[in-house]
Amino acid sequence: MEAQVVILSERYRSALEHFSCSDAILNTYLQCYALQDQLALKSICLLLVNPKHDIIGYITLGTSSINATHFHYSSRKITKSPKGHHPVFVIKRLAIDIRFRGNGYGRHLLLAALKQAYNSSSSIGASAVFVYPNDGIPAKYYQKLGFIDLPNEQKLFLSMQQLHAMFLPFH
Repeated sequence: MEAQVVILSERYRSALEHFSCSDAILNTYLQCYALQDQLALKSICLLLVNPKHDIIGYITLGTSSINATHFHYSSRKITKSPKGHHPVFVIKRLAIDIRFRGNGYGRHLLLAALKQAYNSSSSIGASAVFVYPNDGIPAKYYQKLGFIDLPNEQKLFLSMQQLHAMFLPFH
């Protein structure tokens, strides 16, 4: 059995203390606050775990809204509406344990979060997924998957139309 993506739960509490991604803030978030935020419905934390239940990495996905006036003209065409606020998903954190780096697990988690956002978008009406390229992950990493830079904003996004095209062949 290979690594699998699961939603953080009490079942993985003991494994949390062994996670180390070399960023103390990301470690502390997972170990102390991720489950709390999930129970408060602030975000969902997806874990990538191996058969021994070691946590390979995690990604958090939350919701927000963005004013359409912040979109660059070409980006507004993608969302189909140049006015108002748009509900969006936000990828808040992405971290891989230092023991498991260099195996494509970050991409695996990112794709799992994007699929979760895509599957949920019709229920909540979200028009895009945003990410703030920080936490040591450069914008180029996200741009390889099609994320578009918002000029004068420090964020990147993928529209639901882009995600539809990405995941449609798998339905």
